[in-house]
Amino acid sequence: MRLFDTHAHLDFPQFDPDRNRLIEKLARQGIRVVNVGVDLDTSRASLGLARKHHHIYAACGVHPHEAKDFSEDTLRKLAALLDQGAVAVGECGLDYYRDLSPRDDQRRAFRAQLELAKEKGLPVIVHLRGEARDELLEILHEVNPGRGVIHAFSTVHGPPRDFLDLGFHIGIGGPVTYRKNAALRALLREIPLERLLVETDSPYLPPEPHRGKRNDPAKVRLMVERIAGVLRLPPRDVAELTFRNACALFRIGA
Repeated sequence: MRLFDTHAHLDFPQFDPDRNRLIEKLARQGIRVVNVGVDLDTSRASLGLARKHHHIYAACGVHPHEAKDFSEDTLRKLAALLDQGAVAVGECGLDYYRDLSPRDDQRRAFRAQLELAKEKGLPVIVHLRGEARDELLEILHEVNPGRGVIHAFSTVHGPPRDFLDLGFHIGIGGPVTYRKNAALRALLREIPLERLLVETDSPYLPPEPHRGKRNDPAKVRLMVERIAGVLRLPPRDVAELTFRNACALFRIGA
């Protein structure tokens, strides 16, 4: 069964003790991973992992938490990193939940990265949290790169149709397995199978029964199994569909 985790952070320090062993395990299990940068340093680290491992791909971007430091120099350096083999721009977007950067800076950095994605012909990996949905949709309507994924989709994002109509895929992660999250499982039926992606957001958002522990891309199998149960499809079919969707979005050979 081929699996594709479209959002992980294997360069984060939580993986320092066993990163190489874990990456080798993923290769043996046929699991591909998009490793996602959140600033220039982690974007460089993502590219480094992708150069070393054939089953890992890099996304380069600046997270809204880091938007306060986003400058013209940041944009130039990010553009240069994208030219080194990145498959997507991101993680970028708006976070009005933690508000670690001023909202004006978040919007400015998001717009700049959307423009860069359009220029480079790359999809964008979008972070959305807190009461930012309307503003984020407004910006996407103004500057739409044409393809991308709404990361860690949840019921607070509202109807997926608003994002689907803009050409975006929907990323579903660990919370779909949570016992009390029936609302998210119901929302699955509103997502066309050809726009569905699975992700872990490792080391965060571990699925049941691993809550409270470090997440890792091998656990993407649990999301696939839960989604398959909700949609009444064989897990192998969901794994293959989401694998092919990821390859198509990121323009990676299947």
